[in-house]
Amino acid sequence: MMRSVLLAAVLSLSAAVAASASGDNVVLVAVNKVGLPHSLPGFCQLNTSVSQVWEGKTFHSGQALVIKVPCSAGNSFMTPANLIQGQGAHLFAADVLQRSKQGLARIDDAGNLIWQPSTRSYGPWGVAYGYRVLDGAVVPAVPDRMKS
Repeated sequence: MMRSVLLAAVLSLSAAVAASASGDNVVLVAVNKVGLPHSLPGFCQLNTSVSQVWEGKTFHSGQALVIKVPCSAGNSFMTPANLIQGQGAHLFAADVLQRSKQGLARIDDAGNLIWQPSTRSYGPWGVAYGYRVLDGAVVPAVPDRMKS
């Protein structure tokens, strides 16, 4: 019960951030370190550096950037590249974030994730939507429960 309440709070906070976001930035980041919350679900803190700026003027290559990503102790699998519009924030398995080295983030000028799809594609990564792990080699593409 308590986990459900916490999960709902995490998702509603993420949705509220998207609704009040100012600025629109899309950045490719290198993940340097991942800090876990005291309990899951919660927000994992990704200490990153900007590798490339696809959109926006607030951030620049080489800049250190902290991104708070909703995370859980759930099953490890990649975030689908074609998320359904209106799904809201996506929870990432904490172990996936800890193993990842590269991500794509759509963020406002304060570095908060924007959980609405961008109107354009960004290179081979497609539409930007909140945060996406780009390390396909380190995590399975589907959850274990879906494998035959």
